[in-house]
Amino acid sequence: MKALRGLGVLFTISLLVFPTSAAPYWVKPGVYIEYIAQRYDPYIETQISHGTKLESVTTASILYFRNGTEYWVDSYNDTLIKFKILGESGEYFVVGVIIELKNVTIKFSLHNGTSAPAFWESTDMLSTSKRVSADGEVSVKVKLRSLRIFGEYRIRKRDGMVFGIDGRPYGHTFLWINPNETPKGNDTFVVLPTLNWTMKVERVSAMDKPKKTYYGEFGPPTAILSLMGPPLVIKGRLEFTTQTPGGICYDPATGMVLSPTTLSILISPDLAAIGIPFASFMDERVAYDQMVKGNPMWAGLLPLYDTNAEFQRVEEVPFSKAKTPWKYAFWGSLVLLGSIMTAKGWRKSK
Repeated sequence: MKALRGLGVLFTISLLVFPTSAAPYWVKPGVYIEYIAQRYDPYIETQISHGTKLESVTTASILYFRNGTEYWVDSYNDTLIKFKILGESGEYFVVGVIIELKNVTIKFSLHNGTSAPAFWESTDMLSTSKRVSADGEVSVKVKLRSLRIFGEYRIRKRDGMVFGIDGRPYGHTFLWINPNETPKGNDTFVVLPTLNWTMKVERVSAMDKPKKTYYGEFGPPTAILSLMGPPLVIKGRLEFTTQTPGGICYDPATGMVLSPTTLSILISPDLAAIGIPFASFMDERVAYDQMVKGNPMWAGLLPLYDTNAEFQRVEEVPFSKAKTPWKYAFWGSLVLLGSIMTAKGWRKSK
């Protein structure tokens, strides 16, 4: 009982020193967070040996709505996503996004006699082909060396809610999870307003194992936020015949999202707010390690690559196996603090 009272005092002091906030302490203007999906030839060779067509092996597939036109974008080489907090505007953070893709194919359709303005650099263009159907629809395919997609949106400070520039709400940011308040089952987490579609929290699972990213190793513990939505249907583009899943791996001590997708599928408010309601990402090195080598240590298929966020550190208290429950109690206090992390593995992997 004395130990429990002591832990209660720790909680009380923690909350007094570090007041509850929807955004973790490290979230501030100038902070950037990068995630990557890299090409990895051994994975590609394995897929081809199993009968997969080369054109189906992508690091990214993105459905992008821009100026009334739907674009399907495939990347066959490295894909990097960079989020940066550009500044503050009242109760909001202003966030910029750059998606950099290499070896890209873009597909879209037009009515005969119409055109769509290019959002790519002409110097990156490798080829363009068109096919006209019997009903006059023109299917266009553009191949590029590289492509950059830009966007800007807002995150409300008090609850992490994402808003587009037009003020539409899209759900909770996938960049962080409030370390002081674990999401609850059935909470609405993703909203696609034009489709009248939502994704809700199914559960949060804690794991007593570290998770690996290109930035470094996090935990233990780490956590998986599992999401579930009804079948997602975007007419003419994609259709789920079963419930639509989602998964986020994060560090409960800092709130940092280590991978916004553990399942390849990514339906994220942060991307939906810039015109991307659906995407899939596959870091092929991670996929190879998981599928071929059976290595479960990676955080997900779009792992954290780099960040300049300033994390506070603390020496991990050693516990014997006999005191394992106290290890969890100690880490529980760190989750409430939302400002302490383990002191191991915090240099960027080379």
